[in-house]
Amino acid sequence: MPQKSNPIAEVISSSITGVVAQCLMSADKDGMPEASKPRFGSFLKIHTAGNIDVLSVVHNVITGSPDAMHQPWALGLSREQLREEQPHIFSLLRTEVHAVVVGYIDCGEVYQHLPPIPPEVHDFAYPASDEEIRKVTQGFDFLRLVATVTTVPQDELAAASIREAYKANGEEYSFLVEAGQALSHIFKNDFDRLVTILRKIRPASTLPS
Repeated sequence: MPQKSNPIAEVISSSITGVVAQCLMSADKDGMPEASKPRFGSFLKIHTAGNIDVLSVVHNVITGSPDAMHQPWALGLSREQLREEQPHIFSLLRTEVHAVVVGYIDCGEVYQHLPPIPPEVHDFAYPASDEEIRKVTQGFDFLRLVATVTTVPQDELAAASIREAYKANGEEYSFLVEAGQALSHIFKNDFDRLVTILRKIRPASTLPS
């Protein structure tokens, strides 16, 4: 399947349920290396060798040294000073994206369950299109897979992914109403968490000024 956008990351570890991808480096306006980092809760599409596009939700973005020999340390310099005095520092860092699989695309059809095969190492990850996000979030079954993540607060991740899907759905308020109904079923035994998520997905336009 041809891709219209440029990849933002390359898979370095994968399973049926999740992937770890390394952000690809590019040059900023000053020619310094820079990684394009996806937002927390945003949706990625990974094109696999099996001609299946795996859809996932970002649940962590980690920047650090790839090895124990070149660990970063505090230098007390501004980012501008680092660029001038020690520009090599930025090339010693890498950014990893951790994402939970929430569906896949096969022959143009979007499925809201785990794919039959995982992505391969070195497959590329792209931002999912609004249409792909709308299809994989329709019915909100994806939230049950998002809720399996235990490395970050589940209410934060659920709320962030719903906010991203809300944007892809043209910020239609009816989408949030349906999301709230789905959440009430998923977290029916945890009322406090349910209320927390509902507060986090509340549109800014409805908040008191």
